[in-house]
Amino acid sequence: MRCATVVLIGLFAFISACTPNNVQNDASIGKILDSAGMYGSFALLDNGTEQFVIHNLAAYKDSAVAPLNTFFLIPTLLGVERGMISQDTQTWKNLDSTVVYQKLIQEIGRTAILKVIDSLRYGKGIVSADMTQFWSDNSLKITPDEQLGLIKRLYFNQLYFQKRSQEIVKKMILKEDNASYKLSYISTTSSNANRQSWVLGYIEENKHVYFFVLSTKSLKAEDLPNKNIEVLKQILLQQGFLKGRR
Repeated sequence: MRCATVVLIGLFAFISACTPNNVQNDASIGKILDSAGMYGSFALLDNGTEQFVIHNLAAYKDSAVAPLNTFFLIPTLLGVERGMISQDTQTWKNLDSTVVYQKLIQEIGRTAILKVIDSLRYGKGIVSADMTQFWSDNSLKITPDEQLGLIKRLYFNQLYFQKRSQEIVKKMILKEDNASYKLSYISTTSSNANRQSWVLGYIEENKHVYFFVLSTKSLKAEDLPNKNIEVLKQILLQQGFLKGRR
């Protein structure tokens, strides 16, 4: 394993590839993004039927951008695996806490981080030498399709970690749990003028799971973290979720 820099091959292909037969393009999702002053892509996968609902298929499949703090899923799993993170430590419930994760990544070490990135075939590009921000400096990039594949593999405990570690992390990203649904996600936004953002996760209703990824840029400098979740919920409501009827 090369530790100075590592070339990552973008082979993290999603298990269920999009085909004309299993993709529904939904223009109404674009209208929701437009009204929020945002543009980008959204995809929703019904795990039971392998059917996709997608806005902007080309961007979903091919537009690779920096993972930003969604990358912190990787050191979180490593930290849990090594006993560096306790399941009961509330600090780790926030996967957007940059300072906390910079420290954790330093403690884990570059070699171990790069080994897991390589083993997961996570994204593409050449990881920069700056271990304090390579996930946001565009040296490492990932597509929405790859992000959806990652979150699906986490849900089914299929990642490069012990089942117990994946189960603990899934509890960390569970945001809402009520009689109608369970909603789990990781969200993050860039702090620069680029205003890039991610939300990836899944919703469970009536014993069915649906995976989603929202990758956007904002035309306006607003409170993106809250705005992202508002947009996500608007899309989910429009798709018939959040009422326990799916």
